[in-house]
Amino acid sequence: VLFVPSEEPYHERKVTLLNGPHTVLSPVAYLSGVNIVRDACQHPVIGKYINKVMFEELMETLNLPKEELQQFAGDVLERFVNPFVDHQVTSIMLNSFPKYETRDLPGLKTYLQRKGDLPKGLVLGLAAIITYYKGGVREDGAEIVPNDAPEIMQLLSDLWATGCTKKVTEGVLAAESIWGENLNNIPGLADAVKGYLDAIQEKGMMEVVKSIL
Repeated sequence: VLFVPSEEPYHERKVTLLNGPHTVLSPVAYLSGVNIVRDACQHPVIGKYINKVMFEELMETLNLPKEELQQFAGDVLERFVNPFVDHQVTSIMLNSFPKYETRDLPGLKTYLQRKGDLPKGLVLGLAAIITYYKGGVREDGAEIVPNDAPEIMQLLSDLWATGCTKKVTEGVLAAESIWGENLNNIPGLADAVKGYLDAIQEKGMMEVVKSIL
């Protein structure tokens, strides 16, 4: 039992290091042809991506002692690979944008502020969410059938119908109904997201993941 002045840092730790990785690993894994969280964590490429997001990016945005954070992150990964739970990544992907806004966007901003750079894993996760809503087929040939709130589905359908990844990127980032602000104002974010969207279309998700590891 810990007696502390506030539970806020521990709540932030849970949201950031448990929920945050879930939100970005799911679309990245799904578009790579991996359907179960455990399989994603044990995958030779996607597993490294998850570790990068947790230990190199999100952990760097928290204010608790590093040893505590590493212990917690290790416990989270152990939970993710539970052999008795087949946690479908698609069950995590509903309401992906609001989840990203709550769980990952604060870390993205803090990382940029502290490091002077955008966290590649978190930005790729956002691009993966956007790509998921395009539909089509995955790398393994399975059909992608997006499912979300009607207004999200309509927005992404309209944007992808333009055939222009610049318009898709700027349209999503400008959606204040999702973010409560215009994310195009975050330096470098629109260019980075567009770059990943283009790369995913050209090379496939798995190759893009490899490129940031």
